[in-house]
Amino acid sequence: MDVKRAKQGFIKFIRIYPFIAVGLLVLAYLVGGFSQTTKPLVPRAIVMGLFYVLIGVIPVVITIIFVAIGISEDRSRARNLKNPINFGQEDPFTLAHEKMCGYKVVALSGENPTFTGITGDTYKKDDNAICRQFPEHIPPASGCECGFYAFKKRSDAQFELSMHPGLFLIEVDLFGIGFSHKYGYRAESQRVNSLILAKGCTRCKILPPRVFVRSFRLGTGNNTWWQWSARCWVCAKNIKAADRLTIEQMSSHLQVMIT
Repeated sequence: MDVKRAKQGFIKFIRIYPFIAVGLLVLAYLVGGFSQTTKPLVPRAIVMGLFYVLIGVIPVVITIIFVAIGISEDRSRARNLKNPINFGQEDPFTLAHEKMCGYKVVALSGENPTFTGITGDTYKKDDNAICRQFPEHIPPASGCECGFYAFKKRSDAQFELSMHPGLFLIEVDLFGIGFSHKYGYRAESQRVNSLILAKGCTRCKILPPRVFVRSFRLGTGNNTWWQWSARCWVCAKNIKAADRLTIEQMSSHLQVMIT
């Protein structure tokens, strides 16, 4: 079973489920299921049963499925770390003729914007991976999760982006020793080629982004940082000049093309 694809499909269903539930309840109302008449088109008992299923049974089933998927992913990860053969990776030295290009999701954090991965690691436009857990080996290494990751398909990266609102999609090239997986690559070195802006402002989601702004976010423990977002002129009009960068300025600072 392809757990990753199953999880993606399930999450997509969850996103439209509220609309399905509301649509069914509206339909039940229109056919008289909530009326007090003696002979409604749809018996009130059936409508109330549907109502309890939609707000009670299905959410519980959804929770159970999420827990099951999480347990499956944890077990798969544990098996992979215990036995490197389970990674299903190719011989890295056979990748000499394969151009490793992909997409990934990043935040722009810090007072001076810096690429920051979902795991919290920062990197420059051109960078080499470092394994913090086992500094003695050069990433990527079998039996370890170190190295730069990237999705092969843009659609997979876009789905990941939908799980992390406010982050950005970037296009990268990977170099050096690399492992090719079903969905992406894990490699020694990485070069960021471009940052791809979403069509809508990260705040209003309607107008196109025209400027980058930074804001201070307070997290737990040491998890406090400046984070940058792309906003339209309307949502950025009250941001002071010191906390703003135009798209051209951000492109120059990061030394990458912004599209």
